[in-house]
Amino acid sequence: MVTVLALSIFILTVALSLGRPRIGRFRVQPSSAAVFGALLVVLVGILPFSTMVATLSFIAHPILTIASLMVITIIADRSGIFRTLAWNLARSAGGSGRRLFTYLFFSGTFVGTLFTNDAAVLIFTPLVYQLVEEIKDDSWTVKNKIPYYFAVLYVANLVGGLVISNPINIMVSSWFSIGFLEYASWMMLPAIVSMLATYAVLLFIFRNAIPVRYQIPVRSLGLRVKPQFVIISAVVLGLTLIGFFTEQLTGIPTSYVASAGAVMLLILNSIYTDDSPVVVVREVGWDAILFVIGIFLVTNGLRETGLTGVLGTLILGVVDQSVSLGTYVTGIVAAGASALMNNHPTAWIMALTLEDLPLGDITTRTMAFAALIGGDLGPKMLPIGSLAALMWFRILRARSVEISYWQYIKLGVPVTLIALLLSLLMLNLEYAIGV
Repeated sequence: MVTVLALSIFILTVALSLGRPRIGRFRVQPSSAAVFGALLVVLVGILPFSTMVATLSFIAHPILTIASLMVITIIADRSGIFRTLAWNLARSAGGSGRRLFTYLFFSGTFVGTLFTNDAAVLIFTPLVYQLVEEIKDDSWTVKNKIPYYFAVLYVANLVGGLVISNPINIMVSSWFSIGFLEYASWMMLPAIVSMLATYAVLLFIFRNAIPVRYQIPVRSLGLRVKPQFVIISAVVLGLTLIGFFTEQLTGIPTSYVASAGAVMLLILNSIYTDDSPVVVVREVGWDAILFVIGIFLVTNGLRETGLTGVLGTLILGVVDQSVSLGTYVTGIVAAGASALMNNHPTAWIMALTLEDLPLGDITTRTMAFAALIGGDLGPKMLPIGSLAALMWFRILRARSVEISYWQYIKLGVPVTLIALLLSLLMLNLEYAIGV
């Protein structure tokens, strides 16, 4: 009975998060749905209060990292770094539509790697829309604009080369005590493979839609940039990144490095602009953070009732036959579940499942990386797979750009499967040589 109740609460939470129904004047948001689900699993006794407190204590550090990265992203955007980047890309591409597509994709990948995937979508989608409207000429149709919009979306759903590239990477890596440098040493090559595979397939699919030429912009994209603010902000970002990579040498956790970078940028922002730190902090996506906390508590309820053990038995049976086959099964299951019910609950289900398996430390980590590869890539198959995709649709529709779910799916499935299989192959090669 308790097992059925836990599963019902989980399904209800995911359904409310994705469906966002209206109840009277109130529209349910993913954050409120997750908090509601978390309260239910505690109130009905599925998740003991002591376990809830211990869980919240554990996730404090990864949540601090996520919030700090959001602050860093907001201030970097305010400083004009991203607008300056987009304008220079448009000018350096020299009027070649294909070259601009390439520049936007790879620069977006770089931004998504450093500033998390959700940030890449939130910042680059309106920015690229504005850029496209400025550089288009009379021969362009809607068909010619869409490749650039998808280029932005797909940089948000690649394998995260760094822990900070995706909130699920931060949370799962913290759960398994995987350091910043260790994560990068395992996941950078699968990330590069996923990036190159995704780019190649997108370029092939959009080969006839990408315009041959565009008008080179003669002005910046609507922001008066303060060069000194841009330079100093870039220096702080560089120092923060160095702090991440030297975690094993300094012993300073990623969460402290990220928060220190955020505080420094808050101070700089108050000096160079009229905005107080409170204004910036209010812009942090607290709803997304509440969603992450709530869905983690709900999935812990599944673990308390033994539901994750069923999935664990399946994975263990495959791993006992072959670790290589186990990574494929783990990654594909994570990708499919992420596409169907969002990658955040999927990531937690997979993490809790793997932790309980009697596997060696290296094998457990390899399965965790496989699950993250699936969780990072899987959302490209269905629109409900990630918050980044839902935000992308909302931003474009607010600007009267209509992209059908069917167009998203028929593009996303082949791109995802190719990138997923090649990335898992790379992970297996790393495991074989003992990275």
